[in-house]
Amino acid sequence: MKYKIALLFLFAVALFIVIYLIFIMENKADLLLINGKIYTLDNSQPIAEALAIKEGYIIAVGNSSELKDRYNAEKIIDLKGSVVIPGLIDAHAHMFGFGQMLNSLMLAGITSANEIAEKVKEKSKTIPAGEWIYGRGWDQTLWSDKKFPTKNLLDKAAPSNPVILGRIDGHAIWVNSKTLEMAGITSATIDPPGGKIIRDNSGNPTGVFIDKATELVEKIVPPPADAEVEHCILLAADECIKAGLTEVHDMGLNSQTIRVYKKLADEQKLSIRIYGAVDAPSQTWNEFSERGPLLNYGNGMLTIRAVKMYADGALGSRGAALVENYSDDPGNRGLTLLDDSTMEAVTRQAIKKNFQVCTHAIGDRANHVVLNMYEKILGTENKKDYRFRIEHAQVLLPEDISRFKKLNVLPSMQPIHSTSDMDWAEARLGTDRVKGAYAWKSLINSGSIIPAGSDFPNDIMQPLWGFYAAVTRMDQDGKPEGGWHTEECMSREEALKSYTTWAAYAAFKEKEKGTIEAGKYADLTILSQDIMTIPANKILNTEIIMTLIGGKIVYELSF
Repeated sequence: MKYKIALLFLFAVALFIVIYLIFIMENKADLLLINGKIYTLDNSQPIAEALAIKEGYIIAVGNSSELKDRYNAEKIIDLKGSVVIPGLIDAHAHMFGFGQMLNSLMLAGITSANEIAEKVKEKSKTIPAGEWIYGRGWDQTLWSDKKFPTKNLLDKAAPSNPVILGRIDGHAIWVNSKTLEMAGITSATIDPPGGKIIRDNSGNPTGVFIDKATELVEKIVPPPADAEVEHCILLAADECIKAGLTEVHDMGLNSQTIRVYKKLADEQKLSIRIYGAVDAPSQTWNEFSERGPLLNYGNGMLTIRAVKMYADGALGSRGAALVENYSDDPGNRGLTLLDDSTMEAVTRQAIKKNFQVCTHAIGDRANHVVLNMYEKILGTENKKDYRFRIEHAQVLLPEDISRFKKLNVLPSMQPIHSTSDMDWAEARLGTDRVKGAYAWKSLINSGSIIPAGSDFPNDIMQPLWGFYAAVTRMDQDGKPEGGWHTEECMSREEALKSYTTWAAYAAFKEKEKGTIEAGKYADLTILSQDIMTIPANKILNTEIIMTLIGGKIVYELSF
């Protein structure tokens, strides 16, 4: 009898221990954030002050005292009133190009061609003759004469080195005579389809190449080694997390960049989530279109499930395809980079393998053509959730604005472009046509959502600057006073959604991120100020206090 009682007692003790351990484990958290102001973007609980994180996911959202009582946390961070928002997402960027720019001559914002030539000259003094000089970011619209530069300045600066300098938009290059000689380019060289060689009155190349013409030079540029690509990606990722970004939609990847991304993910060195789009048409696309998407690789850090095409060029270099001539360049309607049949073939190939289609279109003619192509395919395919995207959707015909929602096509736009371009956009487009440019509010009012990005390094990699541009249509100096075409401003809630909820949806990730609620990734951006309520001009000096990805603090401001 005593033996049975002892066994029952031991069983009861064991059961109590198991129940206690289960209770403890269920109420254990890796991290608690308390005493903050949390914009969840979850309609059931829009504002909270605390959240609990476990194994990379949010497990609870509520008030501080409740969560402190409920969870036994390994670490508690008192936010002391700081603002928490869902992790910021840049829905259109180029990571390797950004890293390359950081690793070469930085030319963004320079206001004269002569100053750029001086930078090239100084660089040439530090390297052997024959070694390449790279740079990125020149923009002739910032110069007093607004004209494209010529090779002559670079010839004087670096006569013994090949020089290749990318324009800020990535759609034009400026080179010297040494580079032209190495590429075998002369007055007899023909403009390729979708490209333009800028020439002097005698037909000689001046040193500037636009869109597809850049390939005449780029084919002789030594390709980067994997180690260089890795270095550039890590440089870019480090800057991104400092700016509060938790994910980047990287547009136009090749097999080398994807290989490097996988290596970094395998080694747990990839500090930011990547949603990748493969460049097409290309050999890389041929390979991926056979094998299918790469989903949630490296514990959710890398997904390759989109394809990127180019319908036209850029507005700044007058390569965007317009219905009517450029107002400041009669006879020029821009460049189309892919024919309709090629775009349709790639799109049909993509949807058979469950790839999302993202097509670059800036001019109104290019946007119209792409919408027509999407509409044609949607009319012949089974109705699935394709989420076709148009990247930039920068200049639209009035009748095309409502078609985005009608076709469920996502206008993936970059708010910072409006304030970068506003000083010259009206000259390119004229007073009537410019009303259909950067038309965020018109698209939103028609029912569309706008995933927002920056297109870095083609523009500034600062999501809070993009947020500011979205709600003010003013530059960092507060100009023009009152804003530029402010009828197209977003509300602050719309702007926040565009960098979080809507960007997550654009990558089929709305169930995983984009809002702060239980069950989603603990991807968070913590701010020094409340960007939803402070005066607009103070948004620009708001600091990123902390960036968390999968519950891990990947960046923390040093005080």
